[in-house]
Amino acid sequence: MTRKPQQRSIATRARVLQAARDLSQKHGLEALTAEAVASEAGVAKGTVFSHFGDMDGLLSHVLLERLDALRSKETQSPASDAVPQDPVEALMQRIMALIAVITDSPTILRLFLDNIGVTKANCAAEFVETLDALDAELAAFLKFWQGSDTLEPPLRKDRLPAELVDGLIAFMIHGAILFKSHQITDRAVLEARLRRHVEAYLLQA
Repeated sequence: MTRKPQQRSIATRARVLQAARDLSQKHGLEALTAEAVASEAGVAKGTVFSHFGDMDGLLSHVLLERLDALRSKETQSPASDAVPQDPVEALMQRIMALIAVITDSPTILRLFLDNIGVTKANCAAEFVETLDALDAELAAFLKFWQGSDTLEPPLRKDRLPAELVDGLIAFMIHGAILFKSHQITDRAVLEARLRRHVEAYLLQA
């Protein structure tokens, strides 16, 4: 049984996270401060730091929730009545949805790269779990496509789905950096460019 002080601590943490979530939706993450979150949550500024360490820690949990929301929209294997007519388009929707999350702000992209181990030595355990689940869902989609005799165009069969996922992740991260660095400013242009790369990489010759 959870003791009352622990229950209060859990409730306070949830209130701080909800305050950060609400304020980020209203004003954007770049404008978020510990003072604003504390005021919105009705706690002391030090309470925010005691639960999340620093603002990066708090905002990382906001990002994690957004990534988890993508998981709820995915399916491990398409149902027979939900087979995509265009598997490339279905895949591009997945890629662009993830890019939309991690390019929401410069802070979000930096935190994403931090938490997957690109810019920091370690990947946070919570991110490992969520990203592994997203990778598994994508691999399941590719396995379904690879084994289908009816989906067109056919997926290449000389690589395992998990291997193909690695390349798609590289495309996605590269696309996010191109967009956030303003080398490409139009999402439609970015999607078209990534689609060409994806088709060249995935489709059976």
